[in-house]
Amino acid sequence: MKKVFLNELFERLLDLKNKMTLDVDQKNDNVSLQNMKYYLNLRKYDFSALQDDLTKVGLSSFGRSQAHMEASINVALEMLSLALKKELHPAKIHLSYEDSHAMMDKNSEIFSTSADKTKIMITVPSVYDTKWFHNLALEGVHLFRINTAHDSPKSWKMMAQEIKKASSEDTNLKIYVDLAGPKIRTTLKKSKKSGKPKKIKLFCGDKVLIHSATSSISTKEIKHCDAIIGCTLENIGSLVSVGDKVFIDDGKIELVIDEILNTDILCTLLTDNKEGSKFKDEKGVNFPNSNITIRAICDHDKKVLPHICEYADIIGISFAQTPDDIVDLIDELERLGKKGSISIVAKIETKKGVENLPAILEALIQYGNSGIMIARGDLAIEIGFENLAYMQEEILDLCTAAHMPVILATQVLENKMKTNIPSRAEISDVVFAHKAECVMLNKGDYEVETIKTLTTILKQMDLVFRKNKLLYNPSFQWK
Repeated sequence: MKKVFLNELFERLLDLKNKMTLDVDQKNDNVSLQNMKYYLNLRKYDFSALQDDLTKVGLSSFGRSQAHMEASINVALEMLSLALKKELHPAKIHLSYEDSHAMMDKNSEIFSTSADKTKIMITVPSVYDTKWFHNLALEGVHLFRINTAHDSPKSWKMMAQEIKKASSEDTNLKIYVDLAGPKIRTTLKKSKKSGKPKKIKLFCGDKVLIHSATSSISTKEIKHCDAIIGCTLENIGSLVSVGDKVFIDDGKIELVIDEILNTDILCTLLTDNKEGSKFKDEKGVNFPNSNITIRAICDHDKKVLPHICEYADIIGISFAQTPDDIVDLIDELERLGKKGSISIVAKIETKKGVENLPAILEALIQYGNSGIMIARGDLAIEIGFENLAYMQEEILDLCTAAHMPVILATQVLENKMKTNIPSRAEISDVVFAHKAECVMLNKGDYEVETIKTLTTILKQMDLVFRKNKLLYNPSFQWK
């Protein structure tokens, strides 16, 4: 190898290190926060050509160095200085390779202290057999999720008691409780005969008036539309703009806003379904193009927190969009005397949550005892399905840089869970899920069979899996 090339590589690497440390407080004793800022700095620039050149001379390309950026670059500089017989006096590194991985392992213990690399979480159904928890724990489930968007405080407490019964000295099951958050949903009028909400069928081009469930509708507004759909979001008209898209029922129904009528919105149905689109009650509504600012910890959450703090090991913040949402929950936990003793997981499920992820991670790092959930259901709608694969990779890498454990959620082995027959695509999805510290399964009739399949794949991947080299290029989200 020519000395000129090695010398040039050495200089480029020094430049890389200078860019990495720019505007980062070197006296900050929080190594996770410092390392995350190093990583964010590096991702502002295109270093993919340097990565290739480092590989040519047998050095690390830093493609798997997110958790210990400074240590990896220092090692490469030392190797080059030895080859060039140059003197190098690097400052003492703040975080070694070994310490960073030990920190990642320690932080992931919020999900379980099990030796399994990837932990398994499953959602508790409203109706279950008393042996359900014990049987699933034997198959490899590490923690159980209670969803406060359904059932009651009495039901949640009974679930928690059953989980504790299924725990033993060998299997310390964790209880994860999801706060419902300000979920935006449809509200349809009930039929006078059945007392149940009516289902509305509409076709492409039909006009739909979406209004706040608490507001009144004028006769003029009714004349404009083919159907009226209620929505739990108040003052919708003041939060959106003409031309914004609206998605209902996990993205199955797409509309565009044509007109703002005071607090309501008039939309055109864009979904072209020959059999018509069915609007149902209690279905999620997404406004991915709109800048809707809602605090994640709503009044309902504040009411249930005293109940769930009695048994929760982890509390999930639904709809987390800003660091203020993290602070709001911390303040509530402090008020209840539970600050620090209960772990926090921020669910990333909106475009704003993605944009503010570095700041959200900073708030979580400062709290400690924290994690992130990639809630792929709403997130796919918010950022576009075609962008989900790229974005979940970016989120995982940034969380690794912050030493933040991650739960991958939504549709993991969903067909297997519902029909006992997995699709080929969802088997491959589990290979990706292996990168996360925890995988979440939803409810279904074939839990035991699904968990057996999941644990088999995860153990196989433990033997062969290595992350692909990450390319440091300008396509990065948080420039």
